[in-house]
Amino acid sequence: MSAPAAAVVRCTLVGAVAVVALDRPRSRNSLVWESWAGLDEALDEALVASVRAVVLVGCGGYFSSGGDLKTTPARGEGPLAPVARLDRAQRVLRRLREFPVPVVAAVEGGAIGMGWSLVLSCDLVVASREAMFAAPFVARGVVPDGGAAWYLTERLGRHRASAILLAGERLSAQAAHESGLVATLCDAGSAESVALELAGAIAAADAGAVTLTKRLLHAAEGADLTRFLAEEQAVAALAQQGAAAAAGRRGFG
Repeated sequence: MSAPAAAVVRCTLVGAVAVVALDRPRSRNSLVWESWAGLDEALDEALVASVRAVVLVGCGGYFSSGGDLKTTPARGEGPLAPVARLDRAQRVLRRLREFPVPVVAAVEGGAIGMGWSLVLSCDLVVASREAMFAAPFVARGVVPDGGAAWYLTERLGRHRASAILLAGERLSAQAAHESGLVATLCDAGSAESVALELAGAIAAADAGAVTLTKRLLHAAEGADLTRFLAEEQAVAALAQQGAAAAAGRRGFG
């Protein structure tokens, strides 16, 4: 990878598995523009290496605290400039979802906001029993992004998703597991190793069958995500210009 993306995302090959690590531990791996650029580059590396699976982790015992509110999401000019980072993030999240090999998220600590959206975009989730998930977008004066509203409504139903997205309900790893959002629970500190073991088993299977099965699983989900993401981007652009969003940025950290 080239700087500066290399500074915030690392890609390491472990046999036929690529381990992609968010590496901003001092900010609990909050996501900046370079994070999305780094993820894009890491997926390129994985394709070049012809890996059979990807494991996505956060460094420092925490998956991700979400979008970095200390940095502006704006970039360039035009009506979507306020959410340029979201546009880049959406493209990476779609790429993860459509990646030809399975992506396994290994969650320690927390997956918050866009960090949870990143997890939801993966095919399988391994979580420490001490991990937790939250989507405090409304509390920060913005709308859910990264497809969170689509994924949570699709998988939990509108009322359960409303409790999380409107009322700010947090999910423990156990609750997320019982809701079907986490595939495997493990002891604290072991999420990456368990995810690697799971990814290794998938990597040992027939590559064609794995890729086609992933495609079938995604085709089975009903709603049209592309139209949803366009709507999400438009309302996020409006929300970012509000006073509550500005106050949330000032109070972050």
